[in-house]
Amino acid sequence: MRRRFALATLLFSAATLRADEGETYFETHVRPLLVEHCLECHAADSEEVGGSLLLDSAAGWQAGGDSGPAVVAGDVDGSVLIEAVRYESSEMPPSGKLPAEAIAVFERWVAMGAPDPRTGGDAFAPSEVDVEAGREFWAFRPFERHEPPAAVEPEWGGAVDRFVAAKLTENDIRLPEKAAPATRLRRLHFDLTGLPPTPQDVRRFLADPSDEAFAAEADRLLASGGFGEHWGRHWLDVARYADSNGSDFNATHHEAWRYRDYVVDSLNADRPYDAFVRQQIAGDLLDWETNADRTRNVVATGFLAMGAKMLSERDKEKLRMDVVDEQIDTVGRAFLGMTLGCARCHDHKFDPVPTEDYYALAGIFRSTETIQGEIQQYVSDLVRVPLPADPEAAAAVARHEAEAAELRAALKRAEKALKRLQSSPQRLVAEQGGVLVDNDAAEFTGDWKPSSHSGQRVGKDYRHNDKRHGSTATYRFTLPSPGMYEVRLSYSLGGRDAAVPVTVTTAEGPRTVAFDQSRKQTVGGVFGVLGTFELPAEAAVTIGTEGTSGYVIADAVAVVPESAQTLDPPPAGGGLEAARDALAAAKTRLDEHAKNAPPPLPVALAVRDVQEPADCTMRIRGEHAREGDAVPRGFLQVAMTGEQLAGGPPAMPADASGRRELADWIASPDNPLTARVAVNRVWQHVFGEGLVRSVDNFGRLGERPSHPELLDTLAAEFVADGWSVKRLARRLVLSRAYASAPDHDAAAAAVDPDNRLLWRSHRRPLSAEQLRDAMLFIGGDLSRERPGETMRGVGKLVSKNQANDTSAQRADFGHVRTLYRPVVRNELDASLAAFDFADPEVSVGRRSRTNVPTQALYLMNSPFVRERAGAVAESTVGEGDAVGSLYLRVLSRKPTPDERRRVEAFVAPYDERSAGFRAAAHALLASTEFRVLE
Repeated sequence: MRRRFALATLLFSAATLRADEGETYFETHVRPLLVEHCLECHAADSEEVGGSLLLDSAAGWQAGGDSGPAVVAGDVDGSVLIEAVRYESSEMPPSGKLPAEAIAVFERWVAMGAPDPRTGGDAFAPSEVDVEAGREFWAFRPFERHEPPAAVEPEWGGAVDRFVAAKLTENDIRLPEKAAPATRLRRLHFDLTGLPPTPQDVRRFLADPSDEAFAAEADRLLASGGFGEHWGRHWLDVARYADSNGSDFNATHHEAWRYRDYVVDSLNADRPYDAFVRQQIAGDLLDWETNADRTRNVVATGFLAMGAKMLSERDKEKLRMDVVDEQIDTVGRAFLGMTLGCARCHDHKFDPVPTEDYYALAGIFRSTETIQGEIQQYVSDLVRVPLPADPEAAAAVARHEAEAAELRAALKRAEKALKRLQSSPQRLVAEQGGVLVDNDAAEFTGDWKPSSHSGQRVGKDYRHNDKRHGSTATYRFTLPSPGMYEVRLSYSLGGRDAAVPVTVTTAEGPRTVAFDQSRKQTVGGVFGVLGTFELPAEAAVTIGTEGTSGYVIADAVAVVPESAQTLDPPPAGGGLEAARDALAAAKTRLDEHAKNAPPPLPVALAVRDVQEPADCTMRIRGEHAREGDAVPRGFLQVAMTGEQLAGGPPAMPADASGRRELADWIASPDNPLTARVAVNRVWQHVFGEGLVRSVDNFGRLGERPSHPELLDTLAAEFVADGWSVKRLARRLVLSRAYASAPDHDAAAAAVDPDNRLLWRSHRRPLSAEQLRDAMLFIGGDLSRERPGETMRGVGKLVSKNQANDTSAQRADFGHVRTLYRPVVRNELDASLAAFDFADPEVSVGRRSRTNVPTQALYLMNSPFVRERAGAVAESTVGEGDAVGSLYLRVLSRKPTPDERRRVEAFVAPYDERSAGFRAAAHALLASTEFRVLE
């Protein structure tokens, strides 16, 4: 079911993309693949065009080649290009099949209708962008405060309202009525904290629905921790936050939670937005006074590290340039509202951004280290930057590491000792001054069979008598001198005889001893001790078979001076066993020591400057291996104004990346884009749609602002207010425009069908997080705990095919806010995906809004929703006015008399009233009114 939800949502999302989103997807994902893998043979300037097919323009693939049109827009399986890259027909590219991720890019592009803005070939040419003329476009002009129009009505007297009312009046649209108090309160709570009001909140406000009471409620919510948690999730969409890498190697981001909590804390503290920008781009390069400052600054740069990366890419230069591209594209969209990634291969097709500007920025990010080392062979890892630590904690870690080093050394010694005993019995004998004779040097009579079946032997094989009698094996020794010697026999276990006759030629003559080959060896894992004898210089040991019933083994015989027993005694209990015991004990000590380890010193998923910063060379057609001239590091020319423009190209430090300079330029009040983009994002989260609806694209493919003077005035006031997000949000939620009713007006809809002019409030569905959190909240089970590390207990790789890993989706996070649950790329929770959760692969400033059957099916059938309905019913069924309480909890309003009668009639047939209320609560939780914010 989870997979069905995810698949249905993906297909629906692909089908509902706006035109600018599709073209951006082509420029960012599809065009680089075509350039890298296809255009060598399928471009107008190719030496020989393969299959008469051109892929360097939309007209080329539409006309097709020898096999007809290469792409059928919207038909993935029916497109020749898809068949070719899948290797189902012709095999393209012929050099080798593309990775699955690349094929998926082509499939998604075709599914969304194959948007392609290209009108000509892709031949590399010098820049022809007129940057000066580009500055005349609205987004690149300096913003300024405008005098609000005269008030149309006293109730619409605020600055925001006068701009909105004037537009409505100009278009002969009547001003909207004010929404009901309960509607406005529910809207305020969800917009500011992502949670519904409590029944007590509703009753209090209905008793006094004045503007003053509404303002007091807004102030209370803005000061609550829920503000940062809800609005932090808005920014995490933009920052493409996830707790794993996804892509080809789904490595775990154990430290990502630090960035998440930094965002939440920043919004709750109302950190000035310009400081918020600087920290995320260049926090590690900023000045700091305390360890807390340093920690915050370094953690903030996790913004640049968050995106999915092809970690197993073997061409590390390609990986490096792809990471740079992803960072440029994200910084452009997040802070500037620009699709800068489109300029990697060529001048931007629509906006005044020459390729030189792209590589000026690339020099900054190429001088920034994001990737380091390897997790596995060929698989790169992300940079982890140490954070300031408490001196006592650092000392404890240092002590523990020193002790661990000693224990590891002891373990290594134990391993060597065991290996010595296991691998070289000859060496053991030689070290003790003895002599060893293997079976290949013995004298055999009778019938003996060679064997190498058992690993407990000396040399390549041993011999056995196959339970036959009349056989002997004689081992002759030339000793350094006569004396007392210990005689040892090597043999293997398993069906061996317990009384093997062994004759030793002693100084006093032959002596026969019965030897038990069924007992466990006691020396070196292969030798049993026959006894100690006085031997002459020329001695012999003969193994016989007479009188035996089991197998007799003839392997090696060793004689060792008696003095060796005191000089180098075998470990107690036998050499091999003792060595194994010693090794096990060493491992146990090391394991126990690890269990008692102090908390590790903190590190952050972050970035840092490379040791030798440098400018980046142009890459012809965006191909990392085709280098052109170097481009000095710099910024976006078209967005440079005032003193920045007059000062000429920015001076970059020779010993630093230039990220701090870039951060200062982006966060400057003179930058025409940054404040506008930020204000527009806040407006969208308050009103449901941005003044510029394409919140991530202020370029020519983006939409124009519905109220340009209002946007500029808000941007100017935002900067003047110290870049305060909370003050801006407060100004907007206290406006009369925000209080508008959601009622339809046919006359207004005829003039403004998209409600650009705000003749009503925007109805919008609750987000996936709001749905889950609200269900927990109204049942009284939402935990306000902040769990810290999200991926606790998960190994290096999130994937379930790793024996030592635990799937993050199985981790128990209880009833914490959805914000604190893991976001695992490639394993996104199906309930989140079904309700339009942001794709963590890319920067998302505006989530898709769908209304599809899978959502209704989830609300009707999900065990979680049924469980929540039970919790709500349990909280209400015992109250005096159970129906009223149910409506106040779920819908934040009182029921109408008709609704009361219908609920009581619905509950009446149930044997237990609580069961009836569970069903009623479930119906309300699955209702449109609960899912939609009016």
